[in-house]
Amino acid sequence: MDKPSISLCMIVKNEEKYLPKCLSSVQRIVDEIIIVDTGSTDDTVSIAKAFGAKVIQMPWQDSFADARNRSIEEATGDWILWLDADEEMDVDESDKLKELLTRDAVREQRIEGIQFMFWNHLEGGGLEHNYLLRMVRNRPQYRFEGRIHEQILPIMLKFNPRLQLGQVDIHVHHYGYLVKNVVDQDKTRRNITLLQQSMAEYPEYSYYFYYLGVELYRMNELEGALRNINVFLNRAAGLTGKVLVASAHKYKLMILADMKRYHDLIRHSEESIARFPGFTDLYHLRAVGFDALGESDKAMDSLRQALNIGPSEGGYPTRAGCGTHLTCRDLGILYAAAGNSKDADLYYTLASLMSVNTAITFKELSVV
Repeated sequence: MDKPSISLCMIVKNEEKYLPKCLSSVQRIVDEIIIVDTGSTDDTVSIAKAFGAKVIQMPWQDSFADARNRSIEEATGDWILWLDADEEMDVDESDKLKELLTRDAVREQRIEGIQFMFWNHLEGGGLEHNYLLRMVRNRPQYRFEGRIHEQILPIMLKFNPRLQLGQVDIHVHHYGYLVKNVVDQDKTRRNITLLQQSMAEYPEYSYYFYYLGVELYRMNELEGALRNINVFLNRAAGLTGKVLVASAHKYKLMILADMKRYHDLIRHSEESIARFPGFTDLYHLRAVGFDALGESDKAMDSLRQALNIGPSEGGYPTRAGCGTHLTCRDLGILYAAAGNSKDADLYYTLASLMSVNTAITFKELSVV
């Protein structure tokens, strides 16, 4: 049985630092590489060509969707895979992708897109993971829209309202959330400008308020961040896509923690947990509020609830270790601060024994 072909489509500008690792991570599994360069002045283009990429020069037009669509116009593969230069697919797992594309659900064209497990590397060595759609069938109807945080799924749903996605635990490492990278490329200011333009062009898309809130949070503009997250949550009350809404609840609690509004943090965390009881990060944030107010017993109880739930399921954007080793570590810290060395040692030991399960799985998801 012939394995389906894959076209890697990317847009880049001045990415000589990250591009070699990105392309190296997938060069064995893709059949062609198409790169749209929007004005690099470093060695990005020569690096891309060294990997055999077809490079298309395109002036930047303040639209990620336009650049994405230009890249996939040239694709000849059965599937379109897109990555950013600061992302790398796990090399040890990437070889399994083509085998997954021979599964019956894919061959019979029940699956129109594939979500991958993304590991977002954070400052201080932390990790946050969630599933993102990064591969779709190469169909002329499937195109991106939006200047920034460009989307392809809404267009796909218009073409096929009952389409299904596949979800695989093949890991993609993303380094763009590291503070030094955001500062180096001045991404946040650019993103805010594009988001404001997009909000005027697509007023029906509530998720732009979410993304603007996130960008402002990264700039430590907490009042503006909270205001936009609240607008999104108010407008998204009827949304069925729970992942983005759950993420907004998490950001709201993080913002309140940074503002030291701990009573509000606890109150809103109760509301968030009631809506997303399996999202263990919310229990951690509630514990932050209790601990800051000197209610260590309640903080410990909140963390024990997270431990009883275990790792978040359902695609929530969860920090690695919430519900497992990170929860045990934080419990150890609280017990040690309370002078209970016996229980502190117990939880520290449990934290050291827990590890992440990296088995590759595949399942079908219904979008509607």
